[in-house]
Amino acid sequence: MDDQSVRTAEIKRFEEEAEALVAFQLDFLAQLERQVRAVHRTMRDIEKLRSVKNRRVGPELNNGERDAILVHLSTAISDVESHIAVEHECCADMQAAIANMRERLDGLRRHISRSPSDTSHPGSDSA
Repeated sequence: MDDQSVRTAEIKRFEEEAEALVAFQLDFLAQLERQVRAVHRTMRDIEKLRSVKNRRVGPELNNGERDAILVHLSTAISDVESHIAVEHECCADMQAAIANMRERLDGLRRHISRSPSDTSHPGSDSA
C-alpha cells in the first residue's frame, strides 16, 4: 500500500469512529431526556402523596375512608417505586453509553499512537 492509500484508509477509519461517537452521544442525550421525564413523573407522584387530601387521616375518618386512602397511597407509592426503577435503568443505560464512548476513544488513541507520524492527524490537510 502506498502512503496515499494508507492515509485515505486512516481518514476513513477516523470518520467512521467519529460517526459512531456521534451516535453514542445522541443515544446518551436520549437517555438524559428519558431520565428527566422519569424524574418529573416521580416528582409529580411524590407531590400527590404530599397533597392535603392524602394527609387527612385521624379520628374523623371512618374505617372505609381510611382504607380507601391507604389503598390510594399504596398505589401511589407503587407508582413512585416504578418510576424510580425507570430512573435506575436510565442511569445504567447512560453508564453503558459512556463506557462505549470511552472504549471508542481509547481505541482511536491507541490506533493514532501506532500510526506513522505523517498520518497521526487524519483530519489535517497537509497532503
